[in-house]
Amino acid sequence: MEKMEERMYRKTLIFGILCSILMLLTGFSHPGNKQHALWVKQADLNTETEDILQLSKKRELNQIYLKINRQKTYDYYETFIRKANEAGIDVYAFGGKPSWGLKENNYESLSFAYWVKDYNNSVAENAKMTGVIFKVLPYKLQAWTENKTAILKQWKNNMQAAYEEAKLNSSLKVSVAMPFWLDSIETPGESNMPFSTWLIRQFDQTAVLAYRDTMEGPNGVVALTEDELKAANEYNKDIMIGVSLENSGNDVVSFHGEGVDDMYMHLDVLDKHVTQSSYVGTAIDDFQSWLQLSPLPEEEVETSPKEDKEESSESPQDEQKRGTYIWHASNLISEPDQIIQFAKEKDLNMLYTRLDLRQPFSKYQDFMEKAQEAGIEVHAMGGHPKWALEDLQPRIMKLVNYVKKYNGEATSAQKFDGIHIDVEPYTVNGWNRHNDEKLKEWMDNIKLFVKESKEGTDLEVSMDLAMWWDDRKTPGNPDLPFNKWVMKQMDHTSVMAFRDYAEGPGGILYMTEEEVKHANNLGKPIVLSLEMRPSLINKITFAEEGKAKMREQIDAMETNLQDESSYEGYMIHSYEYWKEAKE
Repeated sequence: MEKMEERMYRKTLIFGILCSILMLLTGFSHPGNKQHALWVKQADLNTETEDILQLSKKRELNQIYLKINRQKTYDYYETFIRKANEAGIDVYAFGGKPSWGLKENNYESLSFAYWVKDYNNSVAENAKMTGVIFKVLPYKLQAWTENKTAILKQWKNNMQAAYEEAKLNSSLKVSVAMPFWLDSIETPGESNMPFSTWLIRQFDQTAVLAYRDTMEGPNGVVALTEDELKAANEYNKDIMIGVSLENSGNDVVSFHGEGVDDMYMHLDVLDKHVTQSSYVGTAIDDFQSWLQLSPLPEEEVETSPKEDKEESSESPQDEQKRGTYIWHASNLISEPDQIIQFAKEKDLNMLYTRLDLRQPFSKYQDFMEKAQEAGIEVHAMGGHPKWALEDLQPRIMKLVNYVKKYNGEATSAQKFDGIHIDVEPYTVNGWNRHNDEKLKEWMDNIKLFVKESKEGTDLEVSMDLAMWWDDRKTPGNPDLPFNKWVMKQMDHTSVMAFRDYAEGPGGILYMTEEEVKHANNLGKPIVLSLEMRPSLINKITFAEEGKAKMREQIDAMETNLQDESSYEGYMIHSYEYWKEAKE
């Protein structure tokens, strides 16, 4: 026991030092740059839906591998998947048993894929699954030791058939899970190809089960996944690296003994150490094990939800914007009165509201009338990182055309004031902001958005803009910073000033100084967007500090900006997190 404790202490100390060095050298990486998946193998969605989503939000998990029981009805899964999608979490249907690798059970994988496709075809767009992941591990069968070659061939054939069935007439992303040691086994019929490479080539994405509790050394995660990452690079495929929290009884294959925080310390090092483009994130096994190690806190019941309303007479200028983002389109339909009441309590006069474009116009008219009556501007919102790509121009036009047609049929008391887009292409795998051709593609989409929104309307156009574009020149115009080019196109620009303090180096004012100057020079207004969403990086959000601290920093920010002609106000991201934030 003393040796084990000593080993764990040394390991923790070494990695603590390594983490510190890496942080100093490279800084923090934004969690959004990677995919973070959670295996959910055992859960009662009737009672545990909110627990799964709460954990996912708290730890910024953006994928869920959900074990599917085909005996359940579609309704059993629909509500959970809809809520996950609304929270920005992709759900993959997870299926598989060791026996699915046998020829006699080939139908299992095929019927599973068919079930998922039929489910997606039967539900609304916002309740669809993103993909499937097959976890078929026949080496766990007794027959594997007796006739490995024959079973390997059956496994290969079954997986090829499963992939083809899942892809047939669907847009599903099809993934597979495999152990790290398959790189030592040859592919049947292809003697020069490791079986791991064949699987990587076959599937859209592969989760490599690198179940170890250390990153370094010849038996660490980095070394054990090196060949798989190289193979994925060669075939332009994605790799998720899997780690475990399960109590397996074997200390070296799981972080169960070390705990969740220690696991995250290692994963942070992994994110910075693994530089191959094929590495897109991590997959953690699993939900129930996580809860055993780190139970979710009991939800606090607010006994006094009333906020200290900011007196409008204290606002620096009556015309200044004070607003928030409504990211869940369903909120406008299901809780219009709550949103309006929240806006009144916070003295808000502008909303960016995401729309569900499948809904009839009548679904939004009641909210729009109430908002206008309360003196609140409403800007229809849409966006996705891939909206920067030429192929996604139809998605932009779908939003623009919907809003224009809606306004054309609405009464004057029901019209949208503008259209706002949030496009952050730097989160797309392979997108490089230093690539002129990629940036030109995005610029063309921005110009299309402005032109089509403005044609025949008085709609105001705006977009979100990250605060670190200062050093990027505009393709074709090297004397014009890209952020200034964006501002020039827009009626107003929302600069994502995601910091939790106003003054001093690295603060809100420091990070947006160039944007304010550009806006002044152009005579264009800007608003500053602040973050209230919980994050592992505390300095980018007020989630840890709470509402009072944010109010204090907004006051300091506005005092400093009161003489800047371009400053038009602030937006808080977002309604969902703001209303639940601590005082």
